[in-house]
Amino acid sequence: MDNKEYKIITSNTPLFGSTGKMKKILDEEAQAGWDLEEKLDSFKIRVSRDKSARDNDHNCTIDPYRTTVGVNSVIYLGGAAVVTLIVIYLIITAAAMSV
Repeated sequence: MDNKEYKIITSNTPLFGSTGKMKKILDEEAQAGWDLEEKLDSFKIRVSRDKSARDNDHNCTIDPYRTTVGVNSVIYLGGAAVVTLIVIYLIITAAAMSV
């Protein structure tokens, strides 16, 4: 029987493409006993830990079961929406001036 648990940690930006940023995240995860299993790509990593590490979860400064890191999805998607609206406005303005 496998005495480990696994989780996938994702980021909206290519956070795991930077070794320094990935190390910072892994150091935070290590507080809860999580170790890197595999870097899936620049947006996802897989970590594991012994199930016995759950006993120390109350001492962690992070959520030991967090699955997202980096920029908040609402901020990221909201920023993308604002940029898209600005581009559309500029296209419409340019088209109106050329008529």
